Amino acid sequence: MEVRNVSEWGPGGWRVRGSAVSVELVLSQGEIAASEIGPSQRDGFVIELTALEPDADVPTDIAARAQTIVVEVRANDPGSLRRLERLRERHPRLIVVAAARDTSLASVRAMLRVGASDVVPLPLLRSELEAVIDRLGERIVEARPAPGKLVAVIKSVGGVGATALVTQLAALYASREAKAQRQTALLDLDLQNGNVATYLGLDANLTVGDLLEAGSRLDLTVLRSIPVTHAGGLAVFAAPVDILPLEAIDTDQMCNLVDLARTSYDTVFLDLPNDWTNWSLSLISRASTILFTVDLTIASLRKAQRQLALLERLGIPPEAVRIVVNRAEKKMFRSIDLSDAERVLKRPVAFTLANDFALVMAALNEGILVGDIKGKSRLSRDLSAMMDGLDELLGRS
Repeated sequence: MEVRNVSEWGPGGWRVRGSAVSVELVLSQGEIAASEIGPSQRDGFVIELTALEPDADVPTDIAARAQTIVVEVRANDPGSLRRLERLRERHPRLIVVAAARDTSLASVRAMLRVGASDVVPLPLLRSELEAVIDRLGERIVEARPAPGKLVAVIKSVGGVGATALVTQLAALYASREAKAQRQTALLDLDLQNGNVATYLGLDANLTVGDLLEAGSRLDLTVLRSIPVTHAGGLAVFAAPVDILPLEAIDTDQMCNLVDLARTSYDTVFLDLPNDWTNWSLSLISRASTILFTVDLTIASLRKAQRQLALLERLGIPPEAVRIVVNRAEKKMFRSIDLSDAERVLKRPVAFTLANDFALVMAALNEGILVGDIKGKSRLSRDLSAMMDGLDELLGRS
């Protein structure tokens, strides 16, 4: 466990870095100053400190990102006790620890009665903090939410529109998921040709490259500092500005990055490079659903055939891979149709997207969604149907 002094971080306070189990400390400025938290060797938690008066409601985003919260309570202050009670009512799965100066039997009973799981005395000492973490260790791990769903988008060949698809789909899906209080992220892992941020009209100061450079320093705090947020709520992790050699990326490091993202977001979309690497294959094996984008050309279908064979050899279940045909047209306009694609690939086509090249290019060039230009287009309807299908695949229908 690494402890940093409050002065090093400003109002954000000190951090304890370890695994992705999050513990929040909410104390008044006076108690922060009185606390004695020195260096420690304990690992296994990410702890963040927030300065807040003892009767002020804990912000929803702070409570939502933690599995455990240590919150200051003044037992003789009805407003402070009501805050504790409201916190428990609004976040029933959250483990709430009361930190109080008054730890008399009557006060402890009062705090337990309104929702505290445990009580730790103030001023807060390192040893007391570690003791309460030890007591609640198993419950903290049990309260840790299941990892977010991982949706990997791959392509048969370059130019089939996979990046255009994932940007439009992820942005629309994030807006829908926000209504259910679920968060969505899109990681542009096409480290040499990534255009996700550009296609969404976003300027990113920090990128996936900064996450990779963080190395062992990578934690939830660093992760959350990187993305730029789209209007609908999608957290976009842009591809690096400088081209990175794909094989130079450490597989464990990339997998840890994505695993960490899954602890912070309910759904994580990945836009993967066209060329296979050890790390991209490892990520594919973790995916809840793989959206394999093809078009109705001989080159695309032949390459897709070979890639599907590779995925089978690697033990990827066929049902995890869903074929998406982009730029689909009726038979009269093409020599190859959907039935031909299914025959060649020996897989059913799960989703189709209408061929509206002019609409897509207009949206990408302006950095907006196709629905913002033409909300009732066939392509918009196809994207909506695809979201419904994705909900079913992810067990959210």
